[in-house]
Amino acid sequence: MKASFLKLSDREEGPFSEEEVAQLFADGRADRNTPCRPSTGGDWRTIDDYLPMLKYGTQLPNPTPPPPPRAADLTPSAKRSTNLSAETRVAIVDIDLPFLSILKLMLKWMAAAFVVGFCLLIVWAILATLFLGGLFSHLPHP
Repeated sequence: MKASFLKLSDREEGPFSEEEVAQLFADGRADRNTPCRPSTGGDWRTIDDYLPMLKYGTQLPNPTPPPPPRAADLTPSAKRSTNLSAETRVAIVDIDLPFLSILKLMLKWMAAAFVVGFCLLIVWAILATLFLGGLFSHLPHP
């Protein structure tokens, strides 16, 4: 089993086993570009260089859940927010989407509106023919 040292928060930590590095990766404390070197010595490179399989995420453990906050550490408003009911209101302030995604969305809406409008036009024409044809049926034909 290989062990490695990592540079986390600008300090060298470790040695970590491959499983421990995978857990750090799953928890988001390390990424593909985190500096890494074998415990047996060697150059500092990235985790991606020494443990390339981590980037695929197929063998990553589940992330460690964060510990619940202690009541003594919470402010009064934070204490209230930990006991939220089902009536919590959410306000979306901004949606940051790329321009091409918005353009594609608008084109789909426009195509759907065209199809619905065309269907409504056909229904209106059929109804108008039925009702207007019945209104003028008593008039003499030339």
